[in-house]
Amino acid sequence: MANKVFLLGLDGATWDMLGPLLRDGHLPNLARLKEKGASGTLNSVFPPLSPVAWTSIMTGKNSGKHGIFEFVEHGHDPLKGRVNSSRAIQSNLIWEIAGQHGKKTVMGAIPMSYPPRPKANFPGFFLGDFLSPANAADFSTDPTLFAELEAHLGKPYRAWATKIHDGGNESAVLDDLDDFLEQNLKAIEFLMDRCEWDLFLFDLMAIDRSQHELWHIWDAAHPEAKGREKEVAALRQRYIEFWKTLDRGMGRILAKIPDDATVLVMSDHGFGPITHYVNFNVWLLEQGFIALQDSFYVKQKHWFYRRGLTPEWVYNLMQRLGMADHRVSRFRGKQDSFLDRLGESTFLSRRHIDWSRTRAYAQGNFGQIFLNLKGRQPQGAVEPEDARVLIDALKEALFKIPHPETGEPLVERIYESSELYEGPHSHLAPDLTVVLKDWAYRTIGLHDFTTNRLVSPAFGPTGDHRLEGILIASGPSIQPGSIPPDANLLDIAPTVLQLLGIPVPGDMDGRVLDAMLESSARSDASQSPWAATSETPAEVLNGYGSGYSEEEDAAIQQRLEDLGYL
Repeated sequence: MANKVFLLGLDGATWDMLGPLLRDGHLPNLARLKEKGASGTLNSVFPPLSPVAWTSIMTGKNSGKHGIFEFVEHGHDPLKGRVNSSRAIQSNLIWEIAGQHGKKTVMGAIPMSYPPRPKANFPGFFLGDFLSPANAADFSTDPTLFAELEAHLGKPYRAWATKIHDGGNESAVLDDLDDFLEQNLKAIEFLMDRCEWDLFLFDLMAIDRSQHELWHIWDAAHPEAKGREKEVAALRQRYIEFWKTLDRGMGRILAKIPDDATVLVMSDHGFGPITHYVNFNVWLLEQGFIALQDSFYVKQKHWFYRRGLTPEWVYNLMQRLGMADHRVSRFRGKQDSFLDRLGESTFLSRRHIDWSRTRAYAQGNFGQIFLNLKGRQPQGAVEPEDARVLIDALKEALFKIPHPETGEPLVERIYESSELYEGPHSHLAPDLTVVLKDWAYRTIGLHDFTTNRLVSPAFGPTGDHRLEGILIASGPSIQPGSIPPDANLLDIAPTVLQLLGIPVPGDMDGRVLDAMLESSARSDASQSPWAATSETPAEVLNGYGSGYSEEEDAAIQQRLEDLGYL
């Protein structure tokens, strides 16, 4: 069997929000799609972060095989790093595989898809994502069609939105995200009308951005909503209108779907509230795993740090002065104001760490901890034969950290790299990944010491990622009313290939979601496990290069800082 596949990403969508919206009748088009098809929870990968999640969707493989572990790859050098792009992905992508079988793909806004692959003769049409450089010449694979799209939109196409809610700016955020969402929906409709396709892929990043910035508008129990009940209630109605805009757009899109097409609506991760930050580098410094340089200059900074002079303190001062559009990430970008320059000259940061005496450090968005190994890190301090003892000591101490409100252990589980990753690139993985019991407490790995407290009240975004995403599937190959059990992001690529009638590569980690497919569409059980093998092009395995110039890399890292990811 073979038919078309239309995959729409509602980036970060969660049943915790969609459920009530569906129940209250706000999303009739999505409700009809759900009623006539399959639906359930789609579990994300770890960490549930867009570059890792979408690369896993595009490859059907874990990070140990595809090589993407975070937004920025440091290569075990804590002081350097480059933004990951499609050229860092060490595997075939589903549209490359589809193209090898004569299938045409139209895609837009898929994180980690820029720059387009293959570099020449893209099998269809490509639009870049929020990790694309501004004004990139290869943002699309057909400049003429892209110009037609922008003429249709009546304005330049937008690949990202970075407006933030801080300081009571929620109304402006909603205005901006309404525009961003509506433009993306119109772009999808335009491309459906103008392009031939067998596989259509598009991700709506506005959904993710709205929940990062406005979770407290949805969730009246969030600390950010306290004392603003009347204002938040009015804004909540506006936020519901944002979701209605999505549903109206989906109605128009679904009306254009061919009869032989399968529709997959999914999210790369779920969402929920955040109320506190947990900065493991603060703890590692307190416990002696991180050492500071032994100079009067650094000792002076450490003295101020212990007394609370941190970016968090300056951010709170900015809020009081009406400058809340400057988040703490500003102190790692350009310093434009007196307060910025004061912070940069005063704060304790990574530049003050004595790496030759530092045994472990945290780096990343989800509790990743790295040992500072000799022969691996540029200034490694730990002998490889001592790694096991250090890992055990770290795990023992981490499990003893109490939850500040309950007194129970704050940490639920600590994964070693071999428990999460398998493949030729597993050596790039963190040695430990620390998972907290309460996900309203968000782990961060900043060794710029944003705060001097292990646990501190969150500032900036009020929502963040969870593992539980959503999946809705409908079409002639889908069993109505079915619930795919234990569905995972890794299962999307093999399922899409199965629906397209393409053999599934044997080295994919995911499986075809046969439980939601009609019997005629299911994978052939006689294959062991599948007939095809992966043939990743040599240009991928050898590396295309970073995909960005130094200037572009710096600009994108600044964009990620503005979004709260770095």
